[in-house]
Amino acid sequence: MEVKPYVEYLDKEMTIMGILCAVSVAAPAGILHASVSKDLYGVLWQPEHFLISMGSVLCVFAALFFYKERSLLAWYYGQICLTEALGTKKSVVAELREWLRDADSWETWWPYCLGFTFLIAGFAEYSFALFCLLTPPHWPWLSANLSEAKLVLFLACPIVACLASPLRWYVRTHYKFSEDAWTDFLSDLLASLKRGVQPPHDGVYAKLMPSRLHGVGVFAIRRIPNGTYVFEPDDDALVSVPASATESLPAEIRRLYEDFCVLDEGEYQCPSSFNQLTPTWFLNNSKSPNMAVDSSLKFYALRDIESGEELTADYAAYSECQTEGHEEVT
Repeated sequence: MEVKPYVEYLDKEMTIMGILCAVSVAAPAGILHASVSKDLYGVLWQPEHFLISMGSVLCVFAALFFYKERSLLAWYYGQICLTEALGTKKSVVAELREWLRDADSWETWWPYCLGFTFLIAGFAEYSFALFCLLTPPHWPWLSANLSEAKLVLFLACPIVACLASPLRWYVRTHYKFSEDAWTDFLSDLLASLKRGVQPPHDGVYAKLMPSRLHGVGVFAIRRIPNGTYVFEPDDDALVSVPASATESLPAEIRRLYEDFCVLDEGEYQCPSSFNQLTPTWFLNNSKSPNMAVDSSLKFYALRDIESGEELTADYAAYSECQTEGHEEVT
């Protein structure tokens, strides 16, 4: 897998984040230095120091978010390079693909979005300071209530920034693989307001059916768009069981671990109870899968999947379990 173009892209973005971080610190430093100078101290700093100070604080917060984004991109840069250096084994290629996918998700860029939110809020405070300083004389109503107006403007920007930031973070993290995160968020919000209580079929894409590949399989009951997490919500916590602890179990019990669980570095990753197996655990193996798994063992569609297709995954990409009897039937 060729990762050099994307690594170069991450390197450029890290440079941009560094520049934005520097600007977010240098700009308020320059403005503060100028406003407290002998020439402007009485003209600008004394009457507008509250607005100027708040603008500077917001810009510093923006710098921290840009620095966070740069650090996050650097971490992905290192993980991608390290994974590529490990070799070309199939499991390594799958892990590399997952790193690239995560690095390209909306979730990776939430500090960048919040940084711009606070940077805009900071410069808005500076603009309000100039506006109050240069209040038009033909606006007597504003001149008469200038103190109250300054208080409103002083509080407005940080409040708006603090309210907008959690919303932007939510959209970026919950719609991280969406092509248009805000459109999908608004669509889901409107749909939830219309329907009230969520019906049990909402978000269901597949069901269990007899499979030509191996026993029971998972089949799409409607079209599944590329990138969709098919089995959400799946909140059952995984339980780790050492493979050695299953060797003395009866054959049929041991077969549950071999058939359904993910073997990783000598430990089975299992459901909390085999009585709570969801459709996720019934995915069959295929050399040409239409499903992939992320680092949290959550399955998503590798391509658009049509109704009636069996959902399959490549076991070798995420598990050390043997796959006899699960190979694709032609």
